[in-house]
Amino acid sequence: MATTTPQTTHRLPALRERLRSSALWLWLIASVGALFRLRQFVYDRSFWHDETLLGTAFVGRDFAQLVFEPLANNQAAPVGYLVLVKLVTEILGTHEWTLRLVSLLSGLAALALAVPVSRQLFSSSVARATLVGLVAVSPVLVYYSSEFKQYQGDVLCTLLILWLTLRFRPETHRRDALWLAVAGAVGIWFSHAIDFVLAGSGLVLWLEMARRRERAAWLAVNAVGLVWLASFALDYFVALRSVPHNAYLAGFWSTTFAPLPPRTAAELLWFRDSALGLVYLGYLQMGTAFREVLPGWFGGRVYALLALTVLGCVALAFQRVRAAAMGAVTLAAVLGASALHQYPFRARLILFLVPFVFVALAALVQQLHDLPLRRAGPWLAGGLAMAASWTPLGLSLHTLRHPNNYQDIRGALQHIADHRQPGDHAMFSSWTYPAYSFYASRTGLGDMPQFVYRPTANELHNIFSTVRRICQDPASGRTWVLATNQIVAHNRAFLEALHSASPPLFTLPMEGAALFLHDFRPTAFCQRYRSTLPPPGR
Repeated sequence: MATTTPQTTHRLPALRERLRSSALWLWLIASVGALFRLRQFVYDRSFWHDETLLGTAFVGRDFAQLVFEPLANNQAAPVGYLVLVKLVTEILGTHEWTLRLVSLLSGLAALALAVPVSRQLFSSSVARATLVGLVAVSPVLVYYSSEFKQYQGDVLCTLLILWLTLRFRPETHRRDALWLAVAGAVGIWFSHAIDFVLAGSGLVLWLEMARRRERAAWLAVNAVGLVWLASFALDYFVALRSVPHNAYLAGFWSTTFAPLPPRTAAELLWFRDSALGLVYLGYLQMGTAFREVLPGWFGGRVYALLALTVLGCVALAFQRVRAAAMGAVTLAAVLGASALHQYPFRARLILFLVPFVFVALAALVQQLHDLPLRRAGPWLAGGLAMAASWTPLGLSLHTLRHPNNYQDIRGALQHIADHRQPGDHAMFSSWTYPAYSFYASRTGLGDMPQFVYRPTANELHNIFSTVRRICQDPASGRTWVLATNQIVAHNRAFLEALHSASPPLFTLPMEGAALFLHDFRPTAFCQRYRSTLPPPGR
C-alpha cells in the first residue's frame, strides 16, 4: 500500500492538467463531429437524382475518359476528385459507399483541420471551441460528407488554404511558400471553388508583404501565384473548357447570378437574400441544398445569425486582419465571377464559404471573451457560443436517429424487384430514368421493360400518351410507377391524372419518393386502344 499511494497522488495532477487542456477538448468536439459523419455514411442511403446523374456518367469510364472527356448528363466535377474516386472503386469495387468514400475522408480531414485553424486564429478556448464545434455539428457539412459530389472537398480546400495562409511568416517564407504553392496547385484539380480562396490568399499576402517591405517574402508570394496560375491554366485546358459554355448549366442556375451593379430594389434584395441563404446553409440546412430560395431563410433566427455574422466580421478585422481580408477578397471574387455568369452564388456551390461564416461567429465570441468586464466576458462568450451551436447540434443529433435518405429510389426499386410478376413493367419520367439505369442491374431489374416519358408543359398529354403506349403493347401487364419527391410534393396534377386513368392497386409512400402499382388493362381508356390492335398474324 505504501508504494502505490505516492504513484496515485502523482498521477492525479497530471490527469487534471490533461482535462484542463484546451487541445483535448477541441479534439473531443471534433470526435463528436466525426461520429455524426460516420453515422450518416454507414447508413448508406440511396443515391438521389443528382448522385445518380454523376454515377451513370462516372461508371464505365476509364481514367483517360474521366480526365479528358466532358461528363455526360450535364455534370461537372473536378478531374482530381473523379480520378481519386476511380482509384477507390478500382480497389474496392463500385458501390454507393465507395463512390462516397472520398467525400467522407474530405469531411473528416476538414474537421481535423478546424482544430489548428482555430488555434491560429483565436487565443481563448471558448472561441476555438466555437469554431471547431460549428464545423463539427453543422448539419450541411455532416450531410455532404456522405454524398457522391465534390462539395465537401471544397470545404477542405478552404480550411487548408486558410490555415497555410495564416501560418505564412516572412522569416520562414521559403518553407511556407512551398507548402502554399503545392497545396494550391494540387487543390485546383480537386476543387473548382478553390480558385476564389486562392485569390483571397494570394492577394492578401502579396499586399501585406509589399506593405511590410519584406522583399524576399513578397517575391516568394509572386512565385506561388505563378505556380497557381500555371496549374489553373493546365486544368482549364484539360478539363474546364466546356463547363462555362454549358447552356443547360447556365440556364439551370440563371437565377443565382449576382446582379452587379444592382439597378433595382429587387436586385438589391438579391444580396440580402443571398446573405441570409449563406447563413442558413451553414447553420440550418439539412440534406441537399437546392438552388431555390427557401422560406426558412427569412425567419427571425436567421436574421439574428446574419447580424451576428456581420458583427463577427468587424471583430475579426480588428483581431486578425489577414483572415478578415482573405475572407473579404474571396467573397468579392465569387460575386465577381457570379456577376459574369461564371459561377452561381447559391446553395451547395457556395458551401466552401461556410467556414468563413463560422470564423466570423467565433471572432465575435473572442471579442466578448476579451471585454474588460471581470468575469462577465467569458460567460457572455460561452452563452453566445452555446446559443449559436444549439440548433445545428439539435439537427445533427436528429440525424443520428433518422439519417438523411432523400429520395429512396433504391428502396423503391428493390420493392419492385421483390414483388414483380411476369409482364410487369415500369413507368417513369426521363428525370427518374438515370436513377433506374443506375440501380436496375443492382436490384435485379435489368430485364424489366420501361415506358419513359419526357416532362413538358403539357403534363396530362405526357401521362395519357404514355398510358396509351402501354395499352397498345400486347405484352404489357401491370405498371409500376416511381414518382420522386418533385412529383409527389409539387406536381399533384400528375398523380391525379394518373389515378383517374386507373386507381392504384397499391401505394407505398417512401422518404422523398412514392411507388404506385396500376393495372390499366381493364380500364375503358385502355380497352379503346387495345381494340385498335391488328389481329394476330396480320
